[in-house]
Amino acid sequence: MRTVNSSVNSSILWMLLLAVLWIGSSTVSASQIDTTAVVAGASFVSQQVSTQEWLGPLSAIALSPFFGLACLSGAATYGPDWLQSRSHLIDSQSPLNNPMLFWTVLGLTIATSLPRFTKVSKPIALAAEKLEMYSTVIILILIRFFAAPNEPESPVAMLLMDASSSNLAMTAGIASLPLDIVLCIAAAINIVVVNTIKLSIEFLVWLIPVPTIDACLEVANKSIATALMALYMFSPFLSTVLNLTIFGLCCLVFLRVQRGIRYAKDLIMMPLLEKLFSMEQPSRSKFVGFLKSSWNGIPMRSAFQLERLSVAEGTDDLTITQSGWFKTRVFRGRFVYSESKAGLLTDEITLQIESQKVVFAVRKGFSSAPVIAALE
Repeated sequence: MRTVNSSVNSSILWMLLLAVLWIGSSTVSASQIDTTAVVAGASFVSQQVSTQEWLGPLSAIALSPFFGLACLSGAATYGPDWLQSRSHLIDSQSPLNNPMLFWTVLGLTIATSLPRFTKVSKPIALAAEKLEMYSTVIILILIRFFAAPNEPESPVAMLLMDASSSNLAMTAGIASLPLDIVLCIAAAINIVVVNTIKLSIEFLVWLIPVPTIDACLEVANKSIATALMALYMFSPFLSTVLNLTIFGLCCLVFLRVQRGIRYAKDLIMMPLLEKLFSMEQPSRSKFVGFLKSSWNGIPMRSAFQLERLSVAEGTDDLTITQSGWFKTRVFRGRFVYSESKAGLLTDEITLQIESQKVVFAVRKGFSSAPVIAALE
C-alpha cells in the first residue's frame, strides 16, 4: 500500500487493517490464519485509497481540463518528494511523470485559455470545449490502465505473500479490472457533468455586454481550479469529499442545463460561427427545433429533429422526432404559417400536431412563410 501522509487517511487505514487481523486471530490460531482472507482485506483498503486519489482531482480537471492535467503532470514531473508521496497519481512512477506530456498540455492550456479573454474569440473556445473535455477523459482513462500494473503491494500483502503468492496474483488480476472500469466510468461522468455546468456559466457570462467580464471569469475559473488542486495535493480524502459534493449539486441541474446549452449552441452560437468562418449552412429541409414550453410530458427546450416530407406526402407536413435517453418518439405535424414569427435571436414556428398547436424555436430566418414553402 502506498504511503498516505494525511493523518485522517492513515488512521482509517490502520484501524481497518487491525480489525482484519483481530478478526482473523480471534477465530483461528496464529498458525492457522487464512492468509488469503487477510490479503483480500488489505487489498480492499488499498483500493479505497486508490479511489480517493483517483476521484479527488476530478472537479479541478472538469473546471479546466488541460490546466488540471498540467497541474498533475507538473507535480509528478517536477514536484518535490514530499508532494509526490501524497498520491500515487503524481509520484515518480506515475505515467504523468513525463516532461513531454506536461509541456504539451501546458501549451494546450494557453491556447485554449487566451481566446476566453475577449468576447470576439470566446465562441471559438466554447465550441472547442467538448474536444478539450473528451481529450482529457481519454488521457485519464489511459493513465488509469497504464498505472494499475505498477501499483505496489500493501505491506501486509508482502508479509503474507510466502503462503499465498499464487492465489494473490490471480485475485489481483481478476478483481482489479472491474474496479478500473468502474472508476474510469465514474471519472468520465463526473467530468462531463461538472464541465457542462461550468460551460453554461461561461456562455451566460459571454452574453453579458461587459468587455472585461470574460477575462475576470477565466481568471476566477483558473483560481478555483488551482485551489481545488492544492487541496488534492494536501489531502486526497478531503478533496474527494468536496468533489463528490460538487458533483452531487451539479447533477441536480444537469439535464436542464444540458438542454439550455444545446439550445444556445444550435440556435445562437453555431449560426454566428458559420457566418464568421463562411461555413456551409445546414439543410432547410431537415433542421432542429426546440420546444418553447413543455408539451406531452417533454420538458421545455427539448430538441426535436424536424424533417419535411416529400411533395407527394404533403408539402406542409413534417416528421417530428425526439430522441430521449431510453426511447425515441416520432410525431407527425403540419406548418401553421400564420402563427410563425421572427424574433431577435431566434425564430418561432407553430406546428399542428394532432389536436394541439406546438411552438418551436428555430434558427433565425426559418420562420417566414416564403422560406418554409421553398424548403423542398
